[in-house]
Amino acid sequence: MTEGLPPALGRALALLGPGARRWLPRLLEPLMEAPGDDRWRRSLLTPERFPVELSVSTASPRTDRYATEFVSPARPPGTRLAAGLERLARIGLPPPHAQLTALLLDAHRRHPVVWGTWLAGRHDTRGDRFKLYAEVPKAAAVPVERAVARLIGARPFPLPEARLRLVGIDLTTGAVECYHRVGRLTVADLRLLTPRDLDPGQECLADAVRDLLGRPAVDELPGFNVNVSTAPRALSVSAPARSWLGTDPEARTRLLDHAQRHGFDLRRYAALTAGSPLTHRNRHGMLTVTAQSGPAAHLTIGFSP
Repeated sequence: MTEGLPPALGRALALLGPGARRWLPRLLEPLMEAPGDDRWRRSLLTPERFPVELSVSTASPRTDRYATEFVSPARPPGTRLAAGLERLARIGLPPPHAQLTALLLDAHRRHPVVWGTWLAGRHDTRGDRFKLYAEVPKAAAVPVERAVARLIGARPFPLPEARLRLVGIDLTTGAVECYHRVGRLTVADLRLLTPRDLDPGQECLADAVRDLLGRPAVDELPGFNVNVSTAPRALSVSAPARSWLGTDPEARTRLLDHAQRHGFDLRRYAALTAGSPLTHRNRHGMLTVTAQSGPAAHLTIGFSP
């Protein structure tokens, strides 16, 4: 069902599997019903302010992935998490971690928030899986981080200047991811962040970032958002693709070249981004490099349809 969706999103859905084609239009119903022609250009999810970010991962290239707005853009940001939780219940998705969501709801009531909440979906032969993203208010980052760490049994984040900005809760497994923002990151910092059972994961992660940047000797990786996952054996480093790789055509070329050098499957990404993207567009969003078990770091590439 693509009626009422922007044409670019309808074209992208035609390239995706049945799970994404069924669920994404359903999740976007509050936007289709919202007033105003600008409802498709009011989101902070993507650089172009489009309310859906598609993504492709070299770790699971046949999985359809996206993050999306799923509550009305007319709602004030501070009320969107509460509205999102109500909507999850209405559409039959499992409730997230009760104590954690209560903590985040209280923070949203007490402190200013910018975007509130998003929902991510993944669809493949294993079924439909979803993750709730909730903003951590900037003014409450330190106490919320301490409380989250107590609730999920996480170790303290080892970089004192970093701040917790985002929490992701898997609605199926209950796994919680914490996304920290830092202003400066070095290879030495990666060693501090890497879980012991992942060592030497930081080296393959650093090598992948260096390869993408075309700077084999770089030791400082500035301006990144760091995601440390409580899922076993995973460390991710993310940044806006434009800051790493340049304009949209440059980013696409460098990503496909990187995939060819390392034997990664980015055919789905190539198809979804085909059509000679214009240099004045900024379709690419966050680019994530993840070290997991195994010798190679994997890429996850986010982009607007």
